[in-house]
Amino acid sequence: MIYKLLFDHKKYLNFYFDEDQLQSLLGKRTRENFNKYINYYNAPVQFHEVFKEPLNFNFSSTHKDDEEKDIADLCVAAGRLFMSEKAYKHLQPLIKNDGEFLQVSYQKGKGYFFNPLQSVAIDPKQSRRDEWEEIISLGFNTNDIKDFLIFRTEFDYYRGLYCQKPIKQAIENNNLTGLYITTDLASIFPEDRSSVEKSN
Repeated sequence: MIYKLLFDHKKYLNFYFDEDQLQSLLGKRTRENFNKYINYYNAPVQFHEVFKEPLNFNFSSTHKDDEEKDIADLCVAAGRLFMSEKAYKHLQPLIKNDGEFLQVSYQKGKGYFFNPLQSVAIDPKQSRRDEWEEIISLGFNTNDIKDFLIFRTEFDYYRGLYCQKPIKQAIENNNLTGLYITTDLASIFPEDRSSVEKSN
């Protein structure tokens, strides 16, 4: 079974990159260095040679409704994954071959940013777009994903994060907060779908 991981933005704060830090490390954003700006460039490329110091993340409230929200163990954004130290401890052994981990500094101390590097082609028999080019169904060939526990796809411009059952089990068994887990791989609004399981 394949699952999609979606962030619970109603209960938890999202993270923001430190633009000043990125500009200090990379210089002003230009066409030449755009692919090094991790907050904009979303393709599955490695960044560990670009960022040798921890990335500064800020989990802050931008609306009054955010004031009661907490910082979760896991946060999915643009197909990549923030992990608390607790989450890293339980998930790193499972996904260490599927991407890279960048160190993060944030309000609660040290964390990690997982950048998935495995890209899988969709199964065209299971995947469709509507007349507005919105994805209405999505599927993968079992043979194409057998070596990966977590991955992305070019079909949705690398914005979704997909995983196999051991990841779902690790999240649930260790009470890692922050995500919805759904079998509806085309879903972007998990709260409205009956196929969704709330992880924690």
